[in-house]
Amino acid sequence: MVYHNFLSDRECRHIIDLAHAQMKRSTVVGSKNAGVVDDIRTSYGTFLRRHQDPVIAAIEHRLALWSHLPPSHQEDMQVLRYGPTNKYGPHIDGLERVATVLMYLVEPDFGGETAFTDSVWSHPELAGQAERANFSQCARGHVAYRPKRGDALMFFDTLPDYKQQDIHSMHTGCPVVEGVKWNAVKWLHGTPFRGDEYERALKEPFKPLPDPGVCANLHEMCETWALQGECKNNPGFMIGSGASMGSCRKACSDCEPCKEGDTACYRRNRDSGGFLNFDESELKGI
Repeated sequence: MVYHNFLSDRECRHIIDLAHAQMKRSTVVGSKNAGVVDDIRTSYGTFLRRHQDPVIAAIEHRLALWSHLPPSHQEDMQVLRYGPTNKYGPHIDGLERVATVLMYLVEPDFGGETAFTDSVWSHPELAGQAERANFSQCARGHVAYRPKRGDALMFFDTLPDYKQQDIHSMHTGCPVVEGVKWNAVKWLHGTPFRGDEYERALKEPFKPLPDPGVCANLHEMCETWALQGECKNNPGFMIGSGASMGSCRKACSDCEPCKEGDTACYRRNRDSGGFLNFDESELKGI
């Protein structure tokens, strides 16, 4: 299902403004449900907390009206950025998700389609229209949707019993050929998702996360822990791993203190931590 103009231009821009400072190389679910970097998925991404601010809350409410599943059944919003050649290979959204909603924030010049690799068009006329469409090689011959800013695409990952996986939901994020694609993802469940977290989000204001480009310690014990060898013994917490930023990068000499206005230093810190250096021109004026 496609919902045209689900998001306004201002909402698209707002989501990107909230997300871009924390964008890091995307992960996939590995062993023990841990996030791992894999070449099947080469985008950058981050998550926005449910009910993070009034704009996000309004989008979640709108999505609930469309899907007939309340906001408490939604996961946090994942924001993704795909540059040239970036893709997400064929996969099914598991983990007890019953539906997926893709919201397109910035459309690429070519490529970047969402293609359903194990599906066929329901009517020959639709198949003919697809053949005439300007799809990239990845999307040709498949049920596919070409991104358009503001549109949302919803599909179900399970059969109506919410238990059996729908094999026709196998999909791929085709490589971006020209330009850049930004999108936001919402996964929906048949029952409340982490209900305690959602209730806290309704009551507690969101605390902005520190900028990874600023070399700092986020805990008063960082220097002590570094002297005790924790940079080596506990690198995930101290330096960072996966989608998380380390709490003690400065103490571990994993970044460099920057002078005020030293943009090159700031960008090096983001690069060394695996974070995206945002380019305003990608937004095409929104």
